[in-house]
Amino acid sequence: MQKNRTMKNSVKLQFVAGFVLGALVFGNTIAFSANLIVNPTKSKVFVDGREIVFEAYNINGSNYFKLREIGAAVGFSVEWSSIDDSIYINTNDTVVSVVSIEEMKDEIVRLTNIEREKAGVPKVKVLPELMITAQLKADDMFVNHYYGHNSPEYGSMGDMIKSFIPNTAARAENLAPWTKTSEDAFIGWVESPEHYKIMINPIYTHIGVGVAEGANGGYWWV
Repeated sequence: MQKNRTMKNSVKLQFVAGFVLGALVFGNTIAFSANLIVNPTKSKVFVDGREIVFEAYNINGSNYFKLREIGAAVGFSVEWSSIDDSIYINTNDTVVSVVSIEEMKDEIVRLTNIEREKAGVPKVKVLPELMITAQLKADDMFVNHYYGHNSPEYGSMGDMIKSFIPNTAARAENLAPWTKTSEDAFIGWVESPEHYKIMINPIYTHIGVGVAEGANGGYWWV
């Protein structure tokens, strides 16, 4: 690989991987539109004889891996630039550790339930369908370059959730842009009265979390 080699059109591939992120969490096959069949991959990856475990998917018979996680395994960094819509790989950078997307999601759920416990309200439970929906929204903001509750692809937040989970009685959405850690995104919500009110509202019983890679090492959070 060349230092700082630019790989055009890679953003679209990354969206496909993010689109099916919920499939791996729950170990189920998910059939989306356009005959897209997704399974957690059964293939193994070895680096210098050592097996590396990270999230990967088999989509219609082909295996897909996250470039940033592969980079972390073999010692190069991966960054996306919103300026020229390109992915840059630097083989001179050493990546010490990588927190997986799933660990980030788990941390948001954990922190949310700590705050709800402080407020004296029941904890929320993870709902598989809501996890998938939240991930779709995060990826949608990343791919379509917007930040907000109304999606050009799926419509309003309420419409989007209802289209995937028709029997919901109440719906809400907290968003955070470009922060690099679960803690940073969560602190932003706690310090915002409007977002915090949603977080500790006892009417909500289930949670879904979506995280999509953004620019300069930051992430979209849903």
